[in-house]
Amino acid sequence: MKKTIKNQAIFWDYSLKEIDLKRPPTKTWFLSRKIKFGDLSGISKKELKKYLPRLEISASLKELLTNFLYAHR
Repeated sequence: MKKTIKNQAIFWDYSLKEIDLKRPPTKTWFLSRKIKFGDLSGISKKELKKYLPRLEISASLKELLTNFLYAHR
Protein backbone atom coordinates (compact mmCIF):
# COMPACT_ATOMS: atom_id res chain seq x y z
CA MET A 1 0.00 0.00 0.00
CA LYS A 2 1.33 3.41 -0.96
CA LYS A 3 1.82 5.83 1.94
CA THR A 4 -0.10 9.09 1.62
CA ILE A 5 1.88 12.24 2.20
CA LYS A 6 -0.17 15.00 3.79
CA ASN A 7 0.29 18.61 2.83
CA GLN A 8 0.62 20.36 6.18
CA ALA A 9 -0.25 23.73 4.64
CA ILE A 10 -3.81 22.47 4.18
CA PHE A 11 -4.24 21.89 7.93
CA TRP A 12 -1.93 24.45 9.46
CA ASP A 13 -1.89 27.95 8.03
CA TYR A 14 0.61 29.07 10.67
CA SER A 15 3.73 27.72 12.37
CA LEU A 16 3.29 25.00 14.98
CA LYS A 17 6.86 25.24 16.25
CA GLU A 18 6.00 27.73 18.95
CA ILE A 19 2.81 26.25 20.42
CA ASP A 20 2.92 24.76 23.91
CA LEU A 21 1.18 21.38 23.72
CA LYS A 22 1.71 20.86 27.44
CA ARG A 23 -1.09 23.34 28.16
CA PRO A 24 -4.44 21.46 28.19
CA PRO A 25 -6.39 24.18 26.31
CA THR A 26 -3.77 24.23 23.55
CA LYS A 27 -3.64 20.45 23.39
CA THR A 28 -7.45 20.29 23.15
CA TRP A 29 -7.45 22.82 20.32
CA PHE A 30 -4.64 20.98 18.51
CA LEU A 31 -6.30 17.56 18.74
CA SER A 32 -9.70 18.96 17.73
CA ARG A 33 -8.21 20.51 14.63
CA LYS A 34 -6.27 17.38 13.65
CA ILE A 35 -9.33 15.15 14.06
CA LYS A 36 -11.64 17.53 12.19
CA PHE A 37 -9.32 17.27 9.20
CA GLY A 38 -8.99 13.49 9.42
CA ASP A 39 -5.39 13.41 10.62
CA LEU A 40 -5.14 10.87 13.44
CA SER A 41 -1.38 10.42 13.07
CA GLY A 42 0.54 10.82 16.29
CA ILE A 43 -2.55 10.65 18.53
CA SER A 44 -2.33 7.82 21.03
CA LYS A 45 -5.41 6.04 22.37
CA LYS A 46 -4.46 7.19 25.87
CA GLU A 47 -4.31 10.81 24.73
CA LEU A 48 -7.56 10.50 22.78
CA LYS A 49 -9.35 8.98 25.77
CA LYS A 50 -8.09 11.77 28.04
CA TYR A 51 -9.08 14.68 25.80
CA LEU A 52 -12.12 13.30 23.94
CA PRO A 53 -14.78 14.76 26.30
CA ARG A 54 -13.32 18.26 25.79
CA LEU A 55 -12.70 18.14 22.04
CA GLU A 56 -14.60 20.59 19.88
CA ILE A 57 -15.77 18.13 17.24
CA SER A 58 -19.19 17.02 16.05
CA ALA A 59 -21.23 14.77 18.32
CA SER A 60 -21.30 12.02 15.69
CA LEU A 61 -17.51 12.05 15.33
CA LYS A 62 -17.12 12.02 19.11
CA GLU A 63 -19.47 9.01 19.30
CA LEU A 64 -17.53 7.21 16.57
CA LEU A 65 -14.23 7.75 18.38
CA THR A 66 -15.75 6.69 21.72
CA ASN A 67 -17.02 3.46 20.14
CA PHE A 68 -13.59 2.87 18.61
CA LEU A 69 -11.83 3.35 21.95
CA TYR A 70 -14.08 0.98 23.85
CA ALA A 71 -14.18 -1.66 21.11
CA HIS A 72 -10.36 -1.82 21.00
CA ARG A 73 -9.35 -1.90 24.66
